[in-house]
Amino acid sequence: MKRIEHDGPPLNLVLIGSGHYTTGMTDLLGRKATDKDFGVLLPSALHLRERGWVDRIAVCGQNGDKLQALSERIAPWAADPGIDTRFEAYPGPGEIDGHAFLRALDEMPRPCAALIAVPDDLHVSAMLACAERGIPFLIVKPATTRLADLHQVLDRLPTDLLAMVDYHKVYDEANLLLLDDLSQGAYGRVHHVSSLMSQRRDMIEIYGRWLQRNPGCNINHYLGSHYIHMTGFLTGAEPLDVRATQQFGFIREHHGLDVADTIQTQVRWRAPLGYEFVSYHIAGWADPSQTESMTYQEMHLLTEQGHVFSDQRYRGTRRVLAGPGMQAPNPYFFNLARALTGGWNLETKYGYISVRTFVELALAAPAARTGLRLPTLAESERVTAVLEAADLSLAQGSAVVPLRREAGRLTTGH
Repeated sequence: MKRIEHDGPPLNLVLIGSGHYTTGMTDLLGRKATDKDFGVLLPSALHLRERGWVDRIAVCGQNGDKLQALSERIAPWAADPGIDTRFEAYPGPGEIDGHAFLRALDEMPRPCAALIAVPDDLHVSAMLACAERGIPFLIVKPATTRLADLHQVLDRLPTDLLAMVDYHKVYDEANLLLLDDLSQGAYGRVHHVSSLMSQRRDMIEIYGRWLQRNPGCNINHYLGSHYIHMTGFLTGAEPLDVRATQQFGFIREHHGLDVADTIQTQVRWRAPLGYEFVSYHIAGWADPSQTESMTYQEMHLLTEQGHVFSDQRYRGTRRVLAGPGMQAPNPYFFNLARALTGGWNLETKYGYISVRTFVELALAAPAARTGLRLPTLAESERVTAVLEAADLSLAQGSAVVPLRREAGRLTTGH
């Protein structure tokens, strides 16, 4: 790992959004378990404070009473495992204010940075608020689903401002191995990439109100983006055209939402060496609640030199217990298991590594990023283009939607 130097004061963090990925607090709380029942961003921020990288932490939501309940919920961590759980709440108890994060961004002493995890329709306004204040940010994926929105934010970013997207799977050791092998030419030309990523239907209970408010959102944005992004990130290829298909069933019948259970996206790519290959990505969120893992995920590469299979569902741990039955947890994404040396054992968890990498780079000089391959906002142009083209394809009866580059920027050819 490249050494990132930092000898100044620690970073202050503003967490924008207080939902599932930040805090774990959802409508399922106390009824059904997920793979992040205490969130990812807030525990990561607290752990980074224990390690001296972070000082003050603000958590921003809409309902101050919810933030007070959050404070009470995590208070036991102060005793076990001995974590400082203090944070500043925006808004305060008894207050409702969806724009409280703006006050937090203004009031938080510098150096500060933001971790953004809000519904997709609020991404652009949150990123622009940070850009206008010169505040580095890490935003959950996908940063945007439209190229016009992405380019608008990129145009407003100050020079050298760090803007990253939380495509945390790039930090998974299995995918780092793929990246290294591909970079070394171990597989030869890539001919075909396929992925399957689906989650329990319980997630619809978490995102139901959001989907009612934003009917244009779909599982391709939420899950499909992971491996679509991974394909471009691993190969450095550029998307040429996209075709998408979808199926309806459980969600429409049981939740009354006109939302697809499953979406398939086929992408034709051009590799840096000039040859073309195809990828095919299946994303779904209607798996039975009884399935043994929160997320079913696997990846396959057919290459000039052979096959590469990456099973990212079964990670070496399976258990059968009275009550919950069969379980296949992912020990490498994120969990709050105790470390033998005290505190949490997060240093090898790729959900945490994504946050830590951002914090380290936010504290370092811009030169520290030179030569690094990172999931930055600018780098996410390829996956944004594919997501937009897939949406257009679905709207046009699964037509093939071409992509082209004009004046240095990707655009859909609709």
